[in-house]
Amino acid sequence: QEDGSSTPSWVNSYQRGPEESVWDTIPQPDWDTFKYGGPNGFLDLFNNGGGSFAQQYKYTDAPDADARMVQAAYWADTYAKAQGKASAIATTLADAAKLGDFLRYSMFDKYFKQISANCSQAGSVACPAGTSKANEDTYLLS
Repeated sequence: QEDGSSTPSWVNSYQRGPEESVWDTIPQPDWDTFKYGGPNGFLDLFNNGGGSFAQQYKYTDAPDADARMVQAAYWADTYAKAQGKASAIATTLADAAKLGDFLRYSMFDKYFKQISANCSQAGSVACPAGTSKANEDTYLLS
């Protein structure tokens, strides 16, 4: 482990380059100690090599891919029930259900701030913290 811990390290394989193409993804570690890559580790790839950066933990997600996985689990369940084999995928369905629970978070602002026109404009005043699902949920996958 780069960070000296005994916990597993995931590979952050979804950060994209400047062209935002699925084919331009750059596999990189979640914990960037600047041991690999440029002087600033893998951050140089996304910041044109300029600036000063701290070693950091970073991650990203792909809720659209997670949603497709939940949809595939639904159809697997449908077909397994039709064949009388629902028990064969019970563990997978439990995992998909848990993923679906976490997927709900992707429908909220990243920092759980209130959604409003003023908050969506660059340079606007800081958005106030959300107080309920009604003023935080976008109903769109982020």
